[in-house]
Amino acid sequence: MNKQFALSKFIRIAATTAAITTSGALGVAAQEVVTLKFGSFVGPTSFLNTDIFEPWFEKIENESNGTLKIEFVTGGASAKPQEVFDAVRAGIIDIGWSITAYNPGRFDAAGVVELPMLAGGSAEVSVAVAGLHDQGLIDGMDSVRVLGIAGADIARLHHSADVTGLSDFSGIKIRAAGGVLSAMIEKIGGVAVGLPAPSIAESLAKNVVDASANDWFALEGFRLIDVTKTHVDISLGTAGVYLVMNKSSFDKLPDAAKAAFENNPSMAFAEYWGSTLEEESLRVRGVVAELDDHKIITPTEAELADWQVAADEVIAEWVENTEGGAEILQAYKDNLGAYRAEN
Repeated sequence: MNKQFALSKFIRIAATTAAITTSGALGVAAQEVVTLKFGSFVGPTSFLNTDIFEPWFEKIENESNGTLKIEFVTGGASAKPQEVFDAVRAGIIDIGWSITAYNPGRFDAAGVVELPMLAGGSAEVSVAVAGLHDQGLIDGMDSVRVLGIAGADIARLHHSADVTGLSDFSGIKIRAAGGVLSAMIEKIGGVAVGLPAPSIAESLAKNVVDASANDWFALEGFRLIDVTKTHVDISLGTAGVYLVMNKSSFDKLPDAAKAAFENNPSMAFAEYWGSTLEEESLRVRGVVAELDDHKIITPTEAELADWQVAADEVIAEWVENTEGGAEILQAYKDNLGAYRAEN
């Protein structure tokens, strides 16, 4: 699927320019070309922009018959990660993406992806949570047009020091995104600290936190590889991802541009995002495994058994504290099972 969408940046620029300058030949008046601002809080050279969002929006541009252009505003210049949803809703930017956990208590159902010891990678997580959206089980999104619901890759534990196992994560400060992961960290004796992804590396370097729960991708994507030494390969859940659009911005689009978005629904984005991100995460894991000053630890069965007890408690608490929690959790598990059966 990655190859289906991944066109070069140079082709993207050329195709967009051609759509504008030759619009008469295409039967599209110049004034009908609409430019939408897309806010991405990661830097312009981030893999998420260059290898996921650029090819994705290029596909939509190409399917709009020259009526649409997406302008990237990167590095948080348009809105901070926790401000993205409201910035889109208010029309400050037309489209934006962020992490659901950055707004605690707002997207409760999406928090199911944060539950530990359930999923193995972003490909299955993304399809499973997109399925929940299609089933009408994702809350908090009614005020915007949802272009995509997905999940980051699975969080692992990354320590700034040379440690020996899971026991070394007790009694230390660990960056965790979202209430569910924070609860898991606290149950195993750690101190959970909430930080946006762009702030993690600096916080590790300055000993604000001792470790971080992140996917493999973050080691390169957010430069954590420079400030960590030990990595524990354990499934701690992940974070929900949303890609949303201002409703008025969509309503004002030419019909061809509307159709381009409609023909690339949330599930299609989830399949593309999930498989592309998981492939990149596995590549980064391979890079880390080859570094002499880093080590990857696989927990013992005894260690995993202790953490499973904590995970079961966290899952039970989430179900109890989330409206419709039992239904959401069962649907999520069913969606994961369906994905695994087909792949």
